[in-house]
Amino acid sequence: MILTVGFVTQVLNIVFGVIGLLLILRLVLQLFGMRSNHPVLSVIVALTNPILAVTDRLLSIPTYSSSYRRQRSATSRSDMLSVAVALVVLWAARTVIVWLLGLVTLVPFWVTQPLASVGAMLRYALRLLFDLYRLALLVRVLFSWIRVPYGSKIVQFLWSVTEPVLAPLRSVLPPLGGIDLSPIIAFFLLGLLERVVFSMLSWVF
Repeated sequence: MILTVGFVTQVLNIVFGVIGLLLILRLVLQLFGMRSNHPVLSVIVALTNPILAVTDRLLSIPTYSSSYRRQRSATSRSDMLSVAVALVVLWAARTVIVWLLGLVTLVPFWVTQPLASVGAMLRYALRLLFDLYRLALLVRVLFSWIRVPYGSKIVQFLWSVTEPVLAPLRSVLPPLGGIDLSPIIAFFLLGLLERVVFSMLSWVF
């Protein structure tokens, strides 16, 4: 099981790495002003357009239309933003999948030794929740910078999950120079809460 999961993880890392590299190359070549009809950029655009179509549709960004993509330049600002969004989504998806695969490796231990593994199960579940919430906060911040439309269901979900924490912090610490510091404070408080929770668990288990 462990070897199988490890092999799957390696394959996924290779796949996500290749896709991420192609997206980064597309973004870098666009930033350096390479012509949209250049053979190298044309090949990279053709390979990565399906990825952008999936992420644009997933986030309800109205740029996945093939007619729209034919009309806009591959070096346009909107295209570069779509590439940046795809990189964020790709990284988040890879992170979640690796976490889930790590959970699979622990299932045999939990099944064979259920009583002895109660503490380990609880620690893993809590660590996963803390990590997922950090991921939600980070993706929300990145999407805010990239200006992903709020109409996206995923963005609305991220806002509904993180806003109950960020709103009270924002009311106590208003934006400084137009910069919202609430996510930074939330990361700090989340880390502090995590240390307290796991210290208490170490006393019990």
